[in-house]
Amino acid sequence: MPLYGRGVRSFPLNSLVDFKKGGAGLKYEVALSIHTNEIIWIRGPLPASVHDISMFRGCTAEQKKQKKIDKNAFIFHIPPGKKGVGDSGYSGEPSKIITTRKGQSVELKKWLGRVKSRQETFFSRVKSFNVMKNRFRHGKRGTKDKMNRHKLCFES
Repeated sequence: MPLYGRGVRSFPLNSLVDFKKGGAGLKYEVALSIHTNEIIWIRGPLPASVHDISMFRGCTAEQKKQKKIDKNAFIFHIPPGKKGVGDSGYSGEPSKIITTRKGQSVELKKWLGRVKSRQETFFSRVKSFNVMKNRFRHGKRGTKDKMNRHKLCFES
């Protein structure tokens, strides 16, 4: 289905289009502690068009060629020897993220499933409190001010 055309709303900033939801959106990267009930990382908002692995790495493949890497990305904050748990979208970083793969033990797969389930539960609660569901209309004119205010609301 074409993004623009008859009966489809056009968006002023194509980078803010969330193709999963079919509308404008923002994306946050959130990491939870595996052993405690704490949020240990929040990054965003970024345009919804940014892939999860690109957000994690701090750049797209094209930006990497141009050496435009964001050193504030989560990959640079994971201590040496430590790993996070992620879904299959993070399988391109096996040195930093553990994903479910063939050949892993049943116990490991169950544990990874529980860890990923906690993350999904967190986001379902964020959505149930309408933190990310409704249209955000606050802030002065300009995308940057609105994104800063959205971040403030999300982090609260």
